[in-house]
Amino acid sequence: NGESASDVYDRVSTFLDSLWRSFDANRSQNYVLVTHGISVRVLLMRYFRYSIDQFNMLANPKNCEMIILGHDGQGKLQLEGRSELELKDSICEKREEEIDNHDAKNRIKVNGYKFFRKLRIVPKNHSRSRSIRLSNI
Repeated sequence: NGESASDVYDRVSTFLDSLWRSFDANRSQNYVLVTHGISVRVLLMRYFRYSIDQFNMLANPKNCEMIILGHDGQGKLQLEGRSELELKDSICEKREEEIDNHDAKNRIKVNGYKFFRKLRIVPKNHSRSRSIRLSNI
């Protein structure tokens, strides 16, 4: 019940046009974009010219996951990888009799980030193949 990928594509395309102008006007070393999962997937699709099938294979990033793009030194961005938040359940370190409601609320602790070279893709059982038939007209 949200925006379709097509709606997001149109909105991200407009944003990217203004972003590229901003890159030209304000040469900075680093930029940080905070987006929703589908927006970052559309941004990657548009910039790297992914097909619809490639777009559909990408999984939405997890909460607090970072997609890292780096400069190639020639004015282009390249996909360096992703960093996923590592969480630790601190409740596992305590005996059950020591646990109270306060502990239950504060039991998840940030342990750091783990770097991966590749983006996450959807599991094969969540995707389906399709056949396209072209005819000579």
